[in-house]
Amino acid sequence: MSQVYHHLLDPAGVARECRRVLRRGGHVCIRTGTRENDVIVPKFFPAVRPMLDADLPSSEEIRSNFAAAGFTLRHYEIVTEVIAPDWPSFIRKSALRADSFLARLSDTEFERGMAALRAHGANIDPDKAVTEEIDWFVFTKSAYR
Repeated sequence: MSQVYHHLLDPAGVARECRRVLRRGGHVCIRTGTRENDVIVPKFFPAVRPMLDADLPSSEEIRSNFAAAGFTLRHYEIVTEVIAPDWPSFIRKSALRADSFLARLSDTEFERGMAALRAHGANIDPDKAVTEEIDWFVFTKSAYR
């Protein structure tokens, strides 16, 4: 699962369904943002922070759902990923408003955030890659259940 976990209506049910369909020793890999991640968007669009806190799971919630469904956590790390090769690309990408959180902002909040983002982009090394944190989980279906 890549960047879909926060869209699941019943994450615990999804974990149980993964348990049902996987053979013993099978793996579930989840790449997702969590509340704890250091991400770029709220720094420029502050109204996104409450949305992230409300909609993104915590790392512990993900672990608990899969443990309750009979999985063992085999690997976990916070990965720093490049979300844009440079700041001008990130600004252009953000202006599309395709991100599900940016799409929920009012036009005023969005334009205010874009102005802040453009101002920041004008005052830094434009060739620097834009990165943020993301969680990487690997669960294994336990043999005993």
